Amino acid sequence: MKKHKRNDKLVDIWSLVHVVSSAGLAWLIGPVAAFIVVTLWEPLEIFVLSPLLAKRGIVFGYETWRNSLSDILFNSLGISLAVLLQAMSS
Repeated sequence: MKKHKRNDKLVDIWSLVHVVSSAGLAWLIGPVAAFIVVTLWEPLEIFVLSPLLAKRGIVFGYETWRNSLSDILFNSLGISLAVLLQAMSS
């Protein structure tokens, strides 16, 4: 069985995904609710989903807290951009 290394990068391809998806979520459900959802997602991803999927041989969410915190920062950027764009269009 191949041993995978936890993702410890501050910026990766998922950073863009976090910005775009959190901006869309903020537009759909509002910035506060979006922030709560995306922030709670990170520990769920690390402690629940990653171990469950690993049992099936799927590597997902296998990251360090450092990467998780940077994901939250990119999510916050996306939410902020959505709020800014909504304010500018009003």
